[in-house]
Amino acid sequence: MAQKKDTSSTQTQMNFNELQQWYEKNHRTIEMFANNQLPKTLRDVSRGATKNVSTFDKEALRGYFRNLGNSEKNLRNVSRYLYYRSNIYYRLVEFYAGMWDLRCRKVTPNYNLNKDYSADKIQKEYYDTLDILETIDEHGSYKEVLTRCYVEDVSYNIAFYEEGVGFFFYMLDADNCIIDGRYMTKDFSFSVDMSKYNNAQGRQLIEFLGEPLKSMYAEYERTGNKWIHMPDEYAACFKFRTDQWDLVLPPFLPLFNEYINNIDCKDTQAVADDLSIFKLIYMPLKTISGSKEPNDFATSTDIAKVYYDALDPQLPEYVSSAIVPVEELKTIDFNDSVSSDIDRVENSTKNILATSGGGAVLNANYITSTAAFNAWLKEETEFAMSTLLPQIDGFMNRFLNNHLSNPATVKHFEVSIYTKDDLKKSLLESNQYGFSNRIAFNTLLGISEKETLAELQLETEILKLQDKMIYPLSSSFTTSGNEAGRPEIDDSELSGSGERSRNE
Repeated sequence: MAQKKDTSSTQTQMNFNELQQWYEKNHRTIEMFANNQLPKTLRDVSRGATKNVSTFDKEALRGYFRNLGNSEKNLRNVSRYLYYRSNIYYRLVEFYAGMWDLRCRKVTPNYNLNKDYSADKIQKEYYDTLDILETIDEHGSYKEVLTRCYVEDVSYNIAFYEEGVGFFFYMLDADNCIIDGRYMTKDFSFSVDMSKYNNAQGRQLIEFLGEPLKSMYAEYERTGNKWIHMPDEYAACFKFRTDQWDLVLPPFLPLFNEYINNIDCKDTQAVADDLSIFKLIYMPLKTISGSKEPNDFATSTDIAKVYYDALDPQLPEYVSSAIVPVEELKTIDFNDSVSSDIDRVENSTKNILATSGGGAVLNANYITSTAAFNAWLKEETEFAMSTLLPQIDGFMNRFLNNHLSNPATVKHFEVSIYTKDDLKKSLLESNQYGFSNRIAFNTLLGISEKETLAELQLETEILKLQDKMIYPLSSSFTTSGNEAGRPEIDDSELSGSGERSRNE
């Protein structure tokens, strides 16, 4: 009798091999799921989606200007159109949005001199705050939000945060949102028109995003009220024009007419460029001299057409031909107005750069001296940040209070990438006189508070560099110099003539 073959070990080995192959293929996803690092799905990629950007002319724009309050949506669309259509407008927006450096900040623990305090408790609260700030990565998270503010005036966002994992702003369409209030922290609250999600695509987006849209849509279905308030812990709304919170108009609205004129000039120049290389050759078909008949040609039209048919296919592109009753073969050129059209475009561009805030950066011809340029940059920094920075400070501290019982306070310096060098000098001088701004100084270098503390611990407690090298490093702030002569004046204090003399 034949023995039954035992296949259990073979089957187990096959299952183990298959499981091992499956794990090797999917281990990254498993680990991300375990660490809650899977991406949040935002759309169904199997469905095509298009976002149209409409074209506008000066007549339509004049109509919008007649009634600004009822043209908010149309003017936002004009601003979006210019952002994608006009290179100057795009660069102007990016100049303001790109000058921010939200790494430049000071994080201060909530310390009360009138109360007993625990050093360990303050240290923990301070470090917990830094931990959240490190996860948020403000410098990277706010760029798109700031761009939206300069293009549309308002940026409506849902703030998604997972502890220790990540953070991002999900921007909502301004056409579906409305400001409904303002927090004591200076940023704005808003409501969302949930009826816009009452379709297959909208409900699918709610399914992808989950909370808070899921609860908001359920409230809309339950109450029938389409405007649902965005929960405070998720709401992140920033507005550039804060003088009228109920009127949403693009910040660069007064320049729209000039930008559209510039686009029209460029379109006209493009047509002129095409015409400049275009020629028309016309073939003479003489009439009989003295004849009183208007169609009494010296050559038969049939014979002329035979010659014309032989000539026309041989002509290159941008050259056309015709048969006309004239005496000799001639050409017509269309390049007479090209130079004048180019002048119109240049003048239009110069006018825009002269009246736009970022003109001195976008066009280096406007820069005359370092001192004047630095003064201008300070003014532009104030224009770009004076209304938005307090809202960002307010939102960040409100956000921290929603996630920590007693967080440290965050305050960003009102400096841009162009002006932070002056603050660096001020902080170095204050450090020279014993004020403690070392951590804040490092943020101006792009080094976060956690990175600074980690490096200090590495250098002093682990590597003990203070015992192995001059510590701190020798500088004008730690040694007294005996060099003769007057110290060199800073570039920012030089006049135009002084700067030219130095360069000589």
